[in-house]
Amino acid sequence: MRRHRWPALAPPTTGGITVHAGMPIVAENDLTLELSAVTAFASGLLLRFALWVAGVRADFARHETRPLTDALDWSAQWSYLAVNILVDDLGGLADPFHPVPDSGLEGSGPYRTTPQYWIGTYPSTGALTVTTSWTQVGLHRTSFTLALGPSPFPTTFGSGAQR
Repeated sequence: MRRHRWPALAPPTTGGITVHAGMPIVAENDLTLELSAVTAFASGLLLRFALWVAGVRADFARHETRPLTDALDWSAQWSYLAVNILVDDLGGLADPFHPVPDSGLEGSGPYRTTPQYWIGTYPSTGALTVTTSWTQVGLHRTSFTLALGPSPFPTTFGSGAQR
């Protein structure tokens, strides 16, 4: 397997085809994670997630995603939902595109976020493996394989699409 980092790129604005409907990934009393949809474009795949946490986990999520105000404090760190993608022989961390929380970072109550991940290729096997985690809020490592089937854009993906 070759190591790769999937950058946080904006998906195309038109031309997408849904290749996988949503599915629950984790469902606990105060934490749910679901894959909202997978959309194929001529230049890659868009994976959409929805994460909801409540109670103490929501407080941890708000703390972990807070703005870091002291630029000179090298110990200041934050965390977020970690998503690793394995497509054919490329595998690695995917950076979220506009991970905007639906609930404010201030205050109390549930925390919700809907990150999107751009994968700049379509798997030649028709399947990809996703591994998610966010240990700081109690989301343990969870892996699953998405069977997407053949590409709806076979000539584009078979011709060396951008990775």
